Amino acid sequence: MHKVEIYKLQNDGAQVVIATCRLQDGTVDCDGDMNFVTHLKEEGIIDYSQKAHTKVFPKDGMLFLKQLQYNFKSGYLNASEVIEE
Repeated sequence: MHKVEIYKLQNDGAQVVIATCRLQDGTVDCDGDMNFVTHLKEEGIIDYSQKAHTKVFPKDGMLFLKQLQYNFKSGYLNASEVIEE
């Protein structure tokens, strides 16, 4: 199984996992902070592998999972690379 963890930097410098997204049966299922997870499901993320920068959604499976690390890479919100469990 493949997964990506999304971390938020706290004021004290600690990183806390706010969501974990796992590939299951060809789609991605995310759990964690409900507002954040709902936003991912409804709004999607940008597919930076395409010139048109279209949006991808959890139903897009591995493509969605791989694009998380490119959508969340800032000082306060980061996604891990795809991890194989």
